[in-house]
Amino acid sequence: MTNNLYDTIIIGGGPAGTSAALHLAYHKRKVLVLDRGTSPMHFHTNTIMNFAAGPCYQEGRSLLRQLQIQAQAGGSSYIAADVVEVKGTYPEFIVRTDKSYRTDDQSEYKAKTLVFATGTSRKHPKVDGMWRKWLPVANVGNGAFYCPDCEAPLCKDKDVLVVNAGTVGSALHAANSLTRWAKKIRILMTEDAYMPINEQDFTKLENSPFEWYRGTIKEVDFPRPGLVQSVTLENGSRIRCNVFFVAFVAMARSEIARQVGVETDNRGNIKTDHRGKTNIEGIWAAGDCRPITQQIAMATGTGNYAALMINQFLGNEQETEIQRDHPEGRGLIHLD
Repeated sequence: MTNNLYDTIIIGGGPAGTSAALHLAYHKRKVLVLDRGTSPMHFHTNTIMNFAAGPCYQEGRSLLRQLQIQAQAGGSSYIAADVVEVKGTYPEFIVRTDKSYRTDDQSEYKAKTLVFATGTSRKHPKVDGMWRKWLPVANVGNGAFYCPDCEAPLCKDKDVLVVNAGTVGSALHAANSLTRWAKKIRILMTEDAYMPINEQDFTKLENSPFEWYRGTIKEVDFPRPGLVQSVTLENGSRIRCNVFFVAFVAMARSEIARQVGVETDNRGNIKTDHRGKTNIEGIWAAGDCRPITQQIAMATGTGNYAALMINQFLGNEQETEIQRDHPEGRGLIHLD
């Protein structure tokens, strides 16, 4: 156990957590980022085209690494760790980590303030009943895409199979987003998806302009990713395409936050005000674990805004209000 008291511990080292760490470190705050390395950017954001601060066709894990290097250069500390418990109240929170298959860290850390930037858990399609069997195609490069806003242009003139791992709504949203780019769009409704399909869903599909299939995936094949790919269903039928586009369901990782009384909505998203402050004094949240659009620009923005407020909070702990710009116009923002 360390006796050092950090100004801020940030749980999650994705774009939101790293943006918060960068801002706080440059303001000479003692910052620790605990990251277990499971951000969706690490695994299946193949190409990002709509993040203005980076070049086009930036790979997710490469962009994230650049952000983390910048935050560390500013003075942030990073530890690969799996957080299993958070307790305490302002001005001393205790964060406990434990060994897992991802990390070996087993420690306790203390901080005056916390930022939950824990992101979401994206549900992959299942292959032969197991989602891990989908990961090879998710990691291969241009074999599978996930974000209509980030990656749809990469499907230009492609034969796309939208593979549903979420809801009919998410599948139709992905398909509709691709109509300006793809040559052909079909939908596969997987019967072992995480959200059950009902009769109303079938009506929506029948009324859509898209050809669609129903079944469970037995095998996935991608000999030439982005050009020649296919899925084989349990009934033996095979669907060939150029590329897969996954319509996924994302669940906020908020279990640890709830341990200290942080409020969440009915979908598990952490509730905050517009500055990222939660209902618990000294705790903020940033990024996709909040109910925001899941975009890197949004995540980094909320991380930066939360850090700005924390820096003000730590610098004005005896004050009750400060003068800042905010969405309602220039006026008072209350810190408590």
